[in-house]
Amino acid sequence: MDRREADHGIGHFFVGKDPFFRLQRAIGLAPPHDLGVRRRALFFALFCWLPIVIAALLAGRAFGGLADEPLLLHFAIHSRSLIAIPLFIVGESSLLRLELLVRHFVVSGLVGESSMPKFHAALNTAERLLKSWRVFAILVGLVATNAILAIGQFERLHEASWAIDRDAGRVGLIFAGWWYLLVLRPIFSFLIGLWVWRIVVFGILLRRISKLDLELVPVHPDRAGGLGFLSIAPQIFIPFVLGVSIVLASHFAHSVLYHGARVDTLRMPMALYVMLALALCLGPLLALTGKLKRLRRKALLDYGALAGQHGRLVDRRWIRGETVRDDALLNAPELGPVADVRSMHEAVSAIHLAPISSQTVIMLFAAVALPMVPVLAIEIPVVDLLKMLARYLF
Repeated sequence: MDRREADHGIGHFFVGKDPFFRLQRAIGLAPPHDLGVRRRALFFALFCWLPIVIAALLAGRAFGGLADEPLLLHFAIHSRSLIAIPLFIVGESSLLRLELLVRHFVVSGLVGESSMPKFHAALNTAERLLKSWRVFAILVGLVATNAILAIGQFERLHEASWAIDRDAGRVGLIFAGWWYLLVLRPIFSFLIGLWVWRIVVFGILLRRISKLDLELVPVHPDRAGGLGFLSIAPQIFIPFVLGVSIVLASHFAHSVLYHGARVDTLRMPMALYVMLALALCLGPLLALTGKLKRLRRKALLDYGALAGQHGRLVDRRWIRGETVRDDALLNAPELGPVADVRSMHEAVSAIHLAPISSQTVIMLFAAVALPMVPVLAIEIPVVDLLKMLARYLF
């Protein structure tokens, strides 16, 4: 089978497979032959946000009036609806790039003919996990449980304080508050769970691929045996972590400005989120660590032996002045002089234990950490923050 034919036979396995998307397509929200991310992002943004704003305006709780902290001041509600949820949905289009990266295992020759059946079996497993109604039901159950708990303690939720109705001694919620707790928060939480599940499935897929007999190249210039193309995979998750980071930063900013929280007490939660986000996005690539570690260990022995044999022949011919009859190794054009042989061994020694690039780490860190900078700047001027960062780096 030609590799191009095998590649074309893979089809879509990561995009548009989950039950949530299939439900959207069934009701016409998603078009038949497209992801329709713009349409769906706009729909969910307005569906989550407009009823809350309109109801709050009618109840006099949007800009002040009956609420000590009106809806306008609860930044996280607006960032959830108008930024994070659209980012989660628009980011689905980037999953097409993830499929291209997985196809590259075939195009690049990493997956040989003998491993093709197991490779397709790994793809089928990933597709089955993404299509699972059981996982969908679990996510819905977790979201519903969280919503029920939130309803039971709505009086203690800062984000719902603007929607609490204490008329005639009875404590309840206005319509906007119910919409927030039963619609906006559950949709936001479900989309987070769905993205986390996609990342987990990607990690499972790479784990299964790592068990194949991949045709890795120890001296590949990407220093990952030919797997370096996967280093851009975590960048595909940037819309997701950016959306979550913006919502967290909105929460923190509201707490500092209106509830007396100190910025220094928020540094630990910020640092924890940064570490968790980086671990989540980079974690799937660690599934290949064992494969690259074994490649490096074996290649060091093989290329060390080759360099030693080549060096001994050079020593016999040019130092001892002997006539070398078995000089095929010395005359091999693909090896070249001693310097080239040594560079091959150095390339093997430099094999990374995971296909993770510094550029990807920097981009992820920026997406996760930059939304937190305005929060820090509430108490610490930006100039001082830059000086502090310069001291850490230089």
